[in-house]
Amino acid sequence: MSKKKKKKPNNTVNKAPVNKTSVSNSAEKPAAAAPEEPPKPPVPQPRTVAGQIVEYTPDPDEKKEEDSFVEDKLELATMSFSERRKAKKAKREKEMEGMNRKERCKYLLYYYQWPIIFTVLVGGCVIWLILAVTRSKPPVALSAAILNCSDKDSMTEAIFIDYMVEANINTSYRTVVECYHLDQNTLMEDFYNDPNNGDFTRFPTLARESYYDIIITDRGGLDYCSNTDIAIYPDYVMPLDIQEALKSYEVEAKDSYDQTFVYGYDISDTDFAKSLNLGYDEVFICFPGNTAESQMHAENFIRYIFKLPRAEE
Repeated sequence: MSKKKKKKPNNTVNKAPVNKTSVSNSAEKPAAAAPEEPPKPPVPQPRTVAGQIVEYTPDPDEKKEEDSFVEDKLELATMSFSERRKAKKAKREKEMEGMNRKERCKYLLYYYQWPIIFTVLVGGCVIWLILAVTRSKPPVALSAAILNCSDKDSMTEAIFIDYMVEANINTSYRTVVECYHLDQNTLMEDFYNDPNNGDFTRFPTLARESYYDIIITDRGGLDYCSNTDIAIYPDYVMPLDIQEALKSYEVEAKDSYDQTFVYGYDISDTDFAKSLNLGYDEVFICFPGNTAESQMHAENFIRYIFKLPRAEE
């Protein structure tokens, strides 16, 4: 008896036919992307103070101030320098109306802060420069002012070379010689003819600051120094031994109160005075310095020209 083979059940599922062309086309051509929307502007966030939302409303006064500032600038630009100064001054006075003294000071300091800063900086630089120049110069052994000489060109530091050598002064020191024309007899006439002459201001200013140790002059210059209180009494400058030795050389003059006092010495007969080309025969010396250093320089020079023993001898 023959056995029949059993057929296996067909479990496959009928599949729909696939269109290969459509599949390949879909893979090659992707679908077009949707157009991007433009970015939206940021939404302004409300201002907050201490966690509370505050509505901002523009201040119309701010716009008015800006417009006024621009108008002021344009108006000032069309003015002359003097007109601008007057306009600014009037504006400041208007803004300071009703202010007390403290508020006015604060306002002016704020208003002029840059000019003040600039002035302080410039002043500091000038002071530093003056100090640098002054300190860079060698120290002074003797500073002299010579009044009313006829030949100013010959009045140089060379006239004190012999003094520096004989007094055994260190060569690192220097001497100062400056000439002026100041005669009490012709003072008003000279000032009227040349009121801008610096001699009228420079000499008395430096002399009163003890810049000069000695003043060599004629009679008119001595009268000027006594009448303007520039010269100091020799009794205040010289030690007792010099005062006693030079009693016969003392010279009197009148002060600003028309009172007569001894203001200097007559050095006409000394070798030093004869060696100078001053243009006058009567030569006097007086002393403007009121510092210990200036008076010491004057004392050393007097001992030299009158051949007096030095203090330590």
